[in-house]
Amino acid sequence: MTIKTVLCFGDSNTFGYDPQGVASGTRFRYPVDVRWPGVLQGLLGPDWRIVEEGLCGRTTVHRDPFEGGLCGLDELPVALASTQPIDCIVLMLGTNDMKTCFNLAANDIARGVESLVLANKRFPWAVGCWEPMILVVSPPHIGEGVRNVVLSSFGEHSVRVSHEVAEAYRVVADEQGCAYLDASKVCEPSPIDHIHMTPQGHGELARAVAKAIGEMFSS
Repeated sequence: MTIKTVLCFGDSNTFGYDPQGVASGTRFRYPVDVRWPGVLQGLLGPDWRIVEEGLCGRTTVHRDPFEGGLCGLDELPVALASTQPIDCIVLMLGTNDMKTCFNLAANDIARGVESLVLANKRFPWAVGCWEPMILVVSPPHIGEGVRNVVLSSFGEHSVRVSHEVAEAYRVVADEQGCAYLDASKVCEPSPIDHIHMTPQGHGELARAVAKAIGEMFSS
């Protein structure tokens, strides 16, 4: 039996940040069987290996002025090298590019995702490895209430641009020959912090990703 490997490369919504647990002081991260990569593993079954590579605060290509080590373009080659051979990459980044300190337009955020896709295409795969297929996922919307959160890194611009990126992501995916999924169509941000997904959202996203991967490998 040949086991297919899926690398899930993302930010805190792939890491499984638990807004309710953090607010109550009981838990920082959802359990593995609640996080969408873990749910995806259960949906796809033993013929698949799901590698969870989520990091809170991770951007596409930008360096956060307040925290270091969060640039996805710097970290993707390491993840590719340590996970290869890889059959599919699920790439869901961009929420942290919407922070007020970056003040980026939707097209510029999508260009960051495009840079990650191109980095995958340029990667020097080892003998016996191959270039994986990519599923580009545009992130969930940021909720209106985020502007009222004290010391939030997100504001009114963040909310607006979160509703604008999906089409730009779709164009990048089409131009680069990637599959595409709009996460905002299947899950919403938590009403607690207006950024991170609920357990229900993780489940819905996992089901949508599983369906997309099934279609990618059946064609």
